[in-house]
Amino acid sequence: MNDVRLAARQLMKSPGFTAVALLSLALGIGANTAIFSLVNDFLLRSLPVRNPEELVLLRTIEGARGRMSRAGENNGSVDPATGRPASTSFSLLIFERLRAQHSALTDVFAFASFSQVNVLIDGQPEVNASAQLVSGNYHAGLGVPALVGRTLTPDDDRAAAAPVAVISFRYWARRFGGATDVLGKTIQVNQVPTAIVGVTPQGFDGAMQAGESPDISVPLAHYLRFQPDRAGRALPSYWWIRVMGRLAPGATPEQARASLEPIFQQTAREGWLAGRMPDSPADEQMPDTPTLAADPGGQGENDVRRQFARPLQILMGLVILVLAAACANVANLLLARATARRKEIALRLALGASPGRVIRQLFTESLLLAVGGAALGTALAWWGRGLLLALRPFGKTTIVLDLPLDARVLGFTIAVTVTTALLFGLAPALRATRVDLAA
Repeated sequence: MNDVRLAARQLMKSPGFTAVALLSLALGIGANTAIFSLVNDFLLRSLPVRNPEELVLLRTIEGARGRMSRAGENNGSVDPATGRPASTSFSLLIFERLRAQHSALTDVFAFASFSQVNVLIDGQPEVNASAQLVSGNYHAGLGVPALVGRTLTPDDDRAAAAPVAVISFRYWARRFGGATDVLGKTIQVNQVPTAIVGVTPQGFDGAMQAGESPDISVPLAHYLRFQPDRAGRALPSYWWIRVMGRLAPGATPEQARASLEPIFQQTAREGWLAGRMPDSPADEQMPDTPTLAADPGGQGENDVRRQFARPLQILMGLVILVLAAACANVANLLLARATARRKEIALRLALGASPGRVIRQLFTESLLLAVGGAALGTALAWWGRGLLLALRPFGKTTIVLDLPLDARVLGFTIAVTVTTALLFGLAPALRATRVDLAA
């Protein structure tokens, strides 16, 4: 504490030097913290669910000759191992059969995007509301409890059941002000009266692509009720829903894939045959049967993450260079300051201070500068998060991110602070103690 108090007095004696050093470090640390918060939220965060490492996301890899699906909502990705077209879309029939046979999985659940949704609340149209269709065991399979009310159940996921919905925490806070009387409230979803039965916890945005945050989740069984013009989704050749599962104790993703692939391939071939048009050529060749893959599902769908992983890594590298430049600038300032303090340091050494003791004092000043720069940089990062999102770095307006300064981001900032203090403080401190006492 004596070192800290003395370091603070020394820095206050040179307000110009201290201000320039703090500003340089704040810009470098703030830029790194802001960009890392983006990397953390977009690339590193797991779903805030129970044991996310147990989740698997099913994916199809097409053969060398054609697609088995005749229509649907394929995401157009490429399998990195084979270079062949891949997709996370499945037909409703495939999902139902996979759910009936899942020896290596304790649960198999599905979800799908809900495009062209119109919401009326108290007769007023809702702007920019988004929705998804989910199976009745979606929340239970992910391990997401309700914050208020309850989540969807298999009883809700029946065609004869009354339409109900679970809303996200973000939508609950934005549209209903966090009022608990939202439970039981009836809203119009595509002109269908739908009762709100629960609210999901804060931070849970579903298992869709990074940045996609559906406000409303409704049962999958009611897809024709909400979108009667999408009757084609019932066809076994129409692939449009995403399928995930939770591994049974001791099971591996490869075991899950192997247990499900035979029924998947059989159903895929049946769907292709059922989708043949009456005027199809008699000798029309069936495409190669796709293979099944079981990817880690702890982050949900990953196609958008893969797409932007490289640009984000480059951006992170650039801001690290900015921090390195800031460290070099502050190190130069400290070297110049050490030259001006040669008589003071020589006097300390002459009075009996060891070089290590003087280095410790000078390093404490550097660490205090780094801590001050980190505090100011964290404030800049908090403000810069909004600027980052306003710049729309992903070229879309639909991506929703919170960029929280959570424990991982703050831990990163602390590590950067200590590293920064070492980078710009140690060399000037070592050089400052190399004085000729006789001179």
